[in-house]
Amino acid sequence: MNLNSKESLQGAVYNPAYPSELEAIFRNDYSDDGLLHQLLPVLGGLLKCDCCFLYLRHPHHHHSRVTHYWAASDRYPSLIESNWHPESKQLLESPVFSAAIAAEHSVFIDNVEAEYTGLGEMDSLVREECSLAQGHILKENHLWGVLRLCVFERSRNWMQFDRSLVIHSVQRLLPSVINYVEAASLSA
Repeated sequence: MNLNSKESLQGAVYNPAYPSELEAIFRNDYSDDGLLHQLLPVLGGLLKCDCCFLYLRHPHHHHSRVTHYWAASDRYPSLIESNWHPESKQLLESPVFSAAIAAEHSVFIDNVEAEYTGLGEMDSLVREECSLAQGHILKENHLWGVLRLCVFERSRNWMQFDRSLVIHSVQRLLPSVINYVEAASLSA
């Protein structure tokens, strides 16, 4: 294969190595909750987001809540919810959240206002973001959670590296998310 030829690179998939900072978190002996807390600031920093959070849910009970949150500054108030609650009708009508429930691919929106006018009115998890990425934490077409990365004040072009990092991270998060949700369901 001649790597100097443009034709030889057509159809190639860019697959960067998973960053060592993130790999170290998954290799550490954290509790499920600890892993989720440790991951968000590192992932948010690598992707240069204003905030990121985990919205977790039990796919059979349809109860959910924002369990973990990180923000680059205190200008963005936390969304963490103390109690599990039934999913709101408003959230279920959101096209972005509907994609997650339908077990579709992760969503990357470069310019929220241009692509989804009024999304904040339909999706209670949207707070005036200009750009967002939403990774779907799925097992056997059941949604266990959403990893949402938010950028305020500017639109953002989600590059292939960003997409790969989000998709790989939600795949790695799956066991810890399921354990966390199931443990919370047993204690509720």
